[in-house]
Amino acid sequence: ASLHVPELDGVRAMAIWMVLIGHLYWGFKAPPGTFDGMPRMIYQIIRHGWLGVDLFFILSGFLISGILLDSKQRENYFRTFYWRRVLRILPIFYLCIFVMSFFYGNAAYFLLSFVFLANFAEGLGVITPHGPGVFWSLCIEEHFYLLWPVLVKYLSRRNLTIMAVLIVTVTPALRWWGVTRGMGIDSEVYSYSWFRFDGLAMGALLAIWVRSQFATRRNSFLLAGLMVAGSVVIAVLGMPYGIMGKTAVGVALRYTQVILVFGAFVLTVITMRGTPVTALLRTWFTNLSGKLSYCLYLIHLAIGDEMYKLTVAHNEELYARFGSFGWVTLRGVIVLTVSFAIALFSQRFIEGPFLTLKNRFV
Repeated sequence: ASLHVPELDGVRAMAIWMVLIGHLYWGFKAPPGTFDGMPRMIYQIIRHGWLGVDLFFILSGFLISGILLDSKQRENYFRTFYWRRVLRILPIFYLCIFVMSFFYGNAAYFLLSFVFLANFAEGLGVITPHGPGVFWSLCIEEHFYLLWPVLVKYLSRRNLTIMAVLIVTVTPALRWWGVTRGMGIDSEVYSYSWFRFDGLAMGALLAIWVRSQFATRRNSFLLAGLMVAGSVVIAVLGMPYGIMGKTAVGVALRYTQVILVFGAFVLTVITMRGTPVTALLRTWFTNLSGKLSYCLYLIHLAIGDEMYKLTVAHNEELYARFGSFGWVTLRGVIVLTVSFAIALFSQRFIEGPFLTLKNRFV
């Protein structure tokens, strides 16, 4: 049976909050010195909020592969899977495209988004607008959904495992190749699907693992420990080659380090589900954030853009009144409040009704 783990909503909440806080502090212009008083560690954590997307990838790979593995023998395997994805993803996504196109113009980008090619905008010479720029990661997941169900259906579990391991190990080499060929580190290599499939494949490996006879609690902890150790080894060996910077080796292997650590984290959460250790991931707030995460992800940056436009003329006096850090924080809180309100509305009146139709495809 497909296992619903409430804690995974909590992991999803962590991922969305990393992205939200990172974007609300770093997504918009702020005066120099705004973050000077922030404790170094907190500064670094928020600075790396963009890694929340990699946590999303692992979670998606885990959940989707789990659904596919559990329904592999059923008739209507493909139809059921794709209809359920369509009902989950398209209504709110297409509504966002429609509404945002009025605010941003830029028809070319929204046309690309409509056919899930927003992550190739850079390579096609199309300018990516700031708010809807978040669509790139959704497109990567969609490309994965096109290929992966076929592989799950027709490969044995052993061959599927080999395939996923290959993706996790070959993707860093592809990224290295991309950087050495002069592709943009923050654009093409960051957003092209084949440079980012390793996170989804890592999630798939975890889904295969928890369904295997090897997945005892002890073995799972051992595997999680090995993954973290692997990340540390990569860091140590990569130091002389500039792994912590924007070098070819850094871009190739930083994501690998991250997915090893996040993968170990997700595996630990699943192994410890239902225990006091994971209680924080089962609260109503993490549950709610996880449930609303998709809509929040799509809209938060665009809401922030509008807020920025409305207040930019008064920035000087707002900085004077609240302090620059204070104003950036307050602006973030307002954007979050509006985003949550819209996401709740969407859950109730847009996504919710479509999701109830999913049950026809059980």
